[in-house]
Amino acid sequence: MYNARQPGLLTQNMAAWFSKNVAALRVAAIAEMKNAFEADSKAQGGSEGVYLENRRDFAFQKSVNAAIEQAAAFADKHREEIEERERTLQSYTTLRNRMNREPVRTKTWLYILCLLGIVLLEAFINFESFMKVPYITSPFLATGATTAVGLAVAFAAHFHGVVFGQWAFHFSPHEAAEAGHENRRNDAIRRLVIGSVLLSVALLMVGGSRYYYLRDYIVQSTILGIAPPSMFGGIIFMLLGNIVAYLVGVLVAYKMHDPHPIFAEQDRKLKKANIRVEALKVARGKAQDLLRQGVSAELKAATNQDAAARGARYGELRDWADKIVNKDQEVIGALIGYRNALLGKLGPRAAERIFRYPDGSHPLLLPMSADQFLTGDEYAAMQITLGFNIGES
Repeated sequence: MYNARQPGLLTQNMAAWFSKNVAALRVAAIAEMKNAFEADSKAQGGSEGVYLENRRDFAFQKSVNAAIEQAAAFADKHREEIEERERTLQSYTTLRNRMNREPVRTKTWLYILCLLGIVLLEAFINFESFMKVPYITSPFLATGATTAVGLAVAFAAHFHGVVFGQWAFHFSPHEAAEAGHENRRNDAIRRLVIGSVLLSVALLMVGGSRYYYLRDYIVQSTILGIAPPSMFGGIIFMLLGNIVAYLVGVLVAYKMHDPHPIFAEQDRKLKKANIRVEALKVARGKAQDLLRQGVSAELKAATNQDAAARGARYGELRDWADKIVNKDQEVIGALIGYRNALLGKLGPRAAERIFRYPDGSHPLLLPMSADQFLTGDEYAAMQITLGFNIGES
């Protein structure tokens, strides 16, 4: 963009016209102005004068070149994680478009708290019954048995609730054609079986503890001469509390898991990848800030030098420099006119990304390519400028 011999944002034909009709004369004029500014102040024993436009664009171009090199090195260093993020984004976007919804997002800590609530609820329901079991001789053993039952019910509810919520994913004929579906179905069956075994064992333990709990009441009722409670009915009634706790857990697991686990997994992976990419952007932003600070310091130094090193012809030279700027506007007008005519000829095709902007990586935080591809409207919105850097060292 700052190269006087080959400005940016020109098509091949525009660049060829500029090179043939403008570049040589313009570069010669800029070089002459640069030498004149430097010599004017020296002629009177002062410090070297500055052609401000030339020095400004030289600083900008140096910064751009450094930014492109940094971006390329940064992209090579972090290419794998950036590309992995792009793959995850593509997979996630494909699934979201297919399902036409957002994923169910569950906070892991909240879900664990809900399951622990089931364990605690089971403890309140079962602890007193386990204290009546003759084989349990201390509150510690009763607490352990209660906790074991609570965990069994919570895990059973988790396994069953998740599989029920993802039933179509595991068992639907529509999903059966997908690779790995048989393994998913077998895994779901295993979880259903494990959950059923855990629930059965938990209910048997609770039923046994209820037996001993009710046995004492039946004995007391017989001694007191009142009608004893039904052993079978009492056990069934008391087990209802455990069933309710289990059903609550199933409902929580059902609601807090996405019906399509791969969709939810891609969402979680994308979230982690985005966090990592944001951290990389911060690192890139700091590097770019250093470059901007360097440019700002060079521009400030050039401005100070320009103010301090002005020879007798400074005003006259500035008038000539302004004439170059004015002539540039005529050239830019001709180039913009050609660009507009080109876009008009392209018609609907101009809506496609058919314009390649090389060395476009420097304004991007995480470039994976040195090029940007622009639509006609995006290209038309970019301002064409003619640089004043002629490549001097």
